[in-house]
Amino acid sequence: SYTDEVRRSVKENYGFEKLYSEGLSIRTPLNINYQIQALKSLRKGIEDYDKRHGWRGPISNTLKNKNWKIKLDKLKLDPTLNWKFAEIQNLNNSEINFKILNDKIKKDTYGVLSSKNLKWVLSNKKTLKEVFKVGDIIFVKQVNNSWSLKQYPKVDGGIVALDPYTGDVKALVGGFNFRSSEFNRVTQAKRQPGSAFKPIVYAAALENGFSPNSIILDAPFVESQGVGLKNWKPENYGKKFYGPTTLRKGIEYSRNLMTVRIAKILGMEKILKLSKKLGIYDEIPELLSVSLGAAETSLLNLTSAYAPFVNGGKKIKPILISRIQDRRGNTIFKVDNRKCSGCDNYNSQSKKFPTIESLEERVFSEETAYQMTKILRGAVERGTAKKLKSLKVPIAGKTGTTNDNYDAWFIGFSSDLVIGVYIGFDNPRTLGKFETGSKAALPIFKDFVE
Repeated sequence: SYTDEVRRSVKENYGFEKLYSEGLSIRTPLNINYQIQALKSLRKGIEDYDKRHGWRGPISNTLKNKNWKIKLDKLKLDPTLNWKFAEIQNLNNSEINFKILNDKIKKDTYGVLSSKNLKWVLSNKKTLKEVFKVGDIIFVKQVNNSWSLKQYPKVDGGIVALDPYTGDVKALVGGFNFRSSEFNRVTQAKRQPGSAFKPIVYAAALENGFSPNSIILDAPFVESQGVGLKNWKPENYGKKFYGPTTLRKGIEYSRNLMTVRIAKILGMEKILKLSKKLGIYDEIPELLSVSLGAAETSLLNLTSAYAPFVNGGKKIKPILISRIQDRRGNTIFKVDNRKCSGCDNYNSQSKKFPTIESLEERVFSEETAYQMTKILRGAVERGTAKKLKSLKVPIAGKTGTTNDNYDAWFIGFSSDLVIGVYIGFDNPRTLGKFETGSKAALPIFKDFVE
């Protein structure tokens, strides 16, 4: 999906003709090891989520459905998944014997699934014979001589990793299976970021006279929405209030009521101005609910907006293409977001080395960047992201969960990498009870960093 994004970009800027017939040489900042790991981590996280929500039944059954072959032909699987279609030959309550279907190998391949690997299927105390029947067609995958059962997930997501100093996109995976859906959930999906937007609110607060130990009231909040409309009453996750609390704690524990109060005191205009500068939004209404992440943005935009926390307050633009040359080697495009100060008059006798300076605009002060990094470290040390403590690496970040758990996010960073993860259904609906950013998205980030 990274290369497809590059293809789309070149086609938009240079046209179909130039892209497909002029022998362009395109250089990208992709790190192939990061890309492979990003795909593995995203798939693992999506499958883990899917298993938590149980087995949905076989693809078809050869004995009951005459058109089973047509159904299999319609399923387009990415070859990198290494999944096979299998037909159940016989089974008892301790194992399933199956035969691999339509494989390119001439001789038949058989395999066994044992019940100890199928605990996620056997919820509600059911037995194998109650769940499966002879003739059922299922997905299986072989890893180290043992077979496991697979199920095609309904949920999807994206992951992106970029360099916070240059904007170089090191890895970008826009979905579980590129063959069945070319929709890119990193660049094209517009979703509500929920609590993952809060750091922008707090950064605006630090820029306007607040400090990490400012006391904010964590108590019920009611806002009129106009004549004839119901009052807006936001709540904290867990529906509790904690009284006067420091600003730092408000983000570590993702307190909605404190965030809305800060937005009310600050005025939404300042928050929206900062989010526009950071490239999260173009046009959005001045509504208080936006401070809780109610307006939609893409994972790439939001992840890029976290980069200034690492680089000392400078905006970055995500870069998927670093250089394009034509077939004669002439450079027709080159990223030019840094200048070399002292390169033009440097010689081998010089005592002073040239320095490379970023030309990007400053969006907030170095002090704000430092304080926000410390506060987001706190979210990992004590707050909603404390599952990352076991990594034993300095990590900062923020979980994001929207109303009724429709979207789950985690955006986090080390000193040289910003990584954003998003999980959700393409047709928005709830991910289920307890499926927060911390449970659904954060493990993907953790797996990738590990």
